[in-house]
Amino acid sequence: MMDTFTEQLEVRQNTSKDITKLIIYLLLIFAVPGICILLGVTVNFYFIVVAVCAFFFAVYASYYLVTGLYVEYEYAVTNSNITVDKISGKRSRKRIISVDIKRFNSLAKLKDSDVSKKSYRKIFKASITPDGDDVFAAEMHLDKFGGDCLLLFSPNQKTLDAMMPHLRNNIRLELKKAGFDISKSNRQVKTDTVKTNTTKTVTTKTDTTKADTAKAVTTKVDTAKADTAKTDTAKVDTAKADTAKVDTAKADTAKTDAAKTNTAKNTNTNKSKKKKSNKKK
Repeated sequence: MMDTFTEQLEVRQNTSKDITKLIIYLLLIFAVPGICILLGVTVNFYFIVVAVCAFFFAVYASYYLVTGLYVEYEYAVTNSNITVDKISGKRSRKRIISVDIKRFNSLAKLKDSDVSKKSYRKIFKASITPDGDDVFAAEMHLDKFGGDCLLLFSPNQKTLDAMMPHLRNNIRLELKKAGFDISKSNRQVKTDTVKTNTTKTVTTKTDTTKADTAKAVTTKVDTAKADTAKTDTAKVDTAKADTAKVDTAKADTAKTDAAKTNTAKNTNTNKSKKKKSNKKK
């Protein structure tokens, strides 16, 4: 089965509450160098030096706070797993949650759900707006947090399509009743099944081919060994035959030499007898 991956990046919309907090923080930060300047004029000039240092610190802190308001949420769906990260000021990334989609007990738009009537051990906030029409609520039970948890996020249609095949049937039916198109997810399930069966078939054919190749190689090796053994046996038999021939030749030579020796002895014996006969006469 081929891996599926979908990524979505959304920018959080700041509310009036966020802007109010920022203004309060900035006033408090710049109040420190202001107070130091006042003390430097009225009490001791030393506070002027402190005020200058505090001012530079306030400028840096202000920059950090202002850029920190720019928050992005990244939703990444890999097969049946969804990962949600928070990116603050394009400088830091924090993992909010990573969970198997199959663990979702429910998934619906926040305005159509009854999550406000329930209590949760942990609420993961990762939506574009706090309670807008784009916000979805996903309920799940996580042992890590000791109970039911809630994920608030804003998936687009592409992300929802990637999640659909891994959602429980009752959740998909509820989404269908709410007007969502789940036909793409059905096709995705069928496609994944076909891909899986094709992969199994190809794997089976590959394994069969490998087995046949291995048998053929083994047969060739056995045949080669048998031929080698026959060749070695023939060589041994030839060597034995050559040795027998040599031994026979040596035996014949020995017999010939013995016959010649006997003939020579008989000749010498006859000559001796003739000499003795001549002497007697």
